[in-house]
Amino acid sequence: MVLSPNAAAFGIAEEPLVLTGVGMCPPTRVRTNQIKLPDIAPDKQNPHGGPAASHGIAITSDQKTLLVNSRLNSALYAYSLPELKFLGGAVLGGKGAGWLTVTPDDKTAYVANEHTNNVSVVDIKSLKETALIPVGFAPARNATWMAP
Repeated sequence: MVLSPNAAAFGIAEEPLVLTGVGMCPPTRVRTNQIKLPDIAPDKQNPHGGPAASHGIAITSDQKTLLVNSRLNSALYAYSLPELKFLGGAVLGGKGAGWLTVTPDDKTAYVANEHTNNVSVVDIKSLKETALIPVGFAPARNATWMAP
């Protein structure tokens, strides 16, 4: 397996996200750092929560910003890279933040909210939700596609 020189693995809360070498015996697991998602008041948390603290993680193409969503907090958080300084977060109108994708220009993030059947559109620079798009049942595996 070949990794980019900038490849990194991050741990989120108590659940480390690791890189696993495909075809390597035994598989190689590397944790380079760990972040803790912000705590919010229990009455503001998604009652359906997990099972994982996060299911979406992305790095902007300039490799300066790490985006991480929180199922429990229904939020998208941003951290600077490589120092992992907390930059802020966007509260999402939907619940169950899952899959995350970023546009090629690094301006917009889309977060699939599986518990409310919608997708949050987030302006990455301001960390504000700009739209909430109703979609079909339990959206997942979203990806950015640019029409020619």
